[in-house]
Amino acid sequence: MNVRICVLALFLVTLLSQTLSGVSALGTTTITNLIYPSGDVAAVSAAVTFDLTYSGLNSSQALVAAILNSTTKNFAAGTASSTPDQCISTATTQYSGDALCVWRLGSSSGTEHVSFDLQFPGTHIQSYDFAAVSTILTTAGTLLGVSQEAFSITGGTTFELTVNTAYPVAVTIDGSTAGSSPLELTPGSHVISVPTVVQIDNSSRLRFDHWDDGSTQPNRTLNIQSDTTIAATFVPQYLLTLNSPPVNATGAGWYDEDSSAQFSVPSSPPMPGLLGDIGAKMIFKGWYENGNLFTTADTGTTNMFESHTLHAQWVPDYTLPAAISSAVAAIALASGALLTRRRMTRGKRKKNTRARKTRKKANRRRTRSDRTRVF
Repeated sequence: MNVRICVLALFLVTLLSQTLSGVSALGTTTITNLIYPSGDVAAVSAAVTFDLTYSGLNSSQALVAAILNSTTKNFAAGTASSTPDQCISTATTQYSGDALCVWRLGSSSGTEHVSFDLQFPGTHIQSYDFAAVSTILTTAGTLLGVSQEAFSITGGTTFELTVNTAYPVAVTIDGSTAGSSPLELTPGSHVISVPTVVQIDNSSRLRFDHWDDGSTQPNRTLNIQSDTTIAATFVPQYLLTLNSPPVNATGAGWYDEDSSAQFSVPSSPPMPGLLGDIGAKMIFKGWYENGNLFTTADTGTTNMFESHTLHAQWVPDYTLPAAISSAVAAIALASGALLTRRRMTRGKRKKNTRARKTRKKANRRRTRSDRTRVF
């Protein structure tokens, strides 16, 4: 008997996927008291029941009840049971796991209460369209007294979160890196995070700016209660590098794309070290990029559509130290000549003093000699 039921069910799959028109009215089936969840079902399955009243059934025919997925035109996933007569199990056939119930009954009329544990096609919370179908199936594959009732159930356990970024950026959900978008998340609060800065290479990067709902925090908490789409805006940044030894330049750093960067150096700063202390200077000659003159102004601007590396060129100015050196040399020369004159003068004075002393001694001797002769 199971083999025959399998064959009959196989006919059912083919026929129910086509239009249910032009059927015979020799047998009748009626679906009443269809009960299914009218609100959201926060689960992966839902209970569906109905009463199946039939008449005109003979012993060679099968009574069939099923739930069809209106989108796929196939049996919905699930299991079935019935009272007072238990429908024949399809667990050992290719229809195991389908919402399908088949009877071979001795009575020509009656009512069966049918219960289905209907499985949703996915965990995503959305509206699914189904149809409760009943019929009498003959051995020739004819459908008698088809009855059907359409219904929809909103169910599942997760909502879709889509995080859009214009650039490939890692998105973290509840501490784990998301592999793809959209993501299926359970209802409730979830922590969504994107990097503050994404380094592309040594001279370009992305800077997080804002979310499309106005939030400027790269780490945020979202209460997911429906399918949600958010977008993170990142701004490209480029690096301005300034090479200006031995003078410090200002303005180097990261700039947003299409922004204006201003840079500058002093026009004639003192030379480092002792020479600078005595007036030596560095004279600015210009900014160069890739060997080409960028500007001769010590202060300039550039639009940051890309990264820039500027080199400042300087020449030393020793004018003041040279003047000071010349003056010092002249002073030293004059001081030497003055010192020489002073020394010569002192020498002459000493010589004259010695001569006077000699003359005085000679005079004293002559005086003594004259006195001796007198006495």
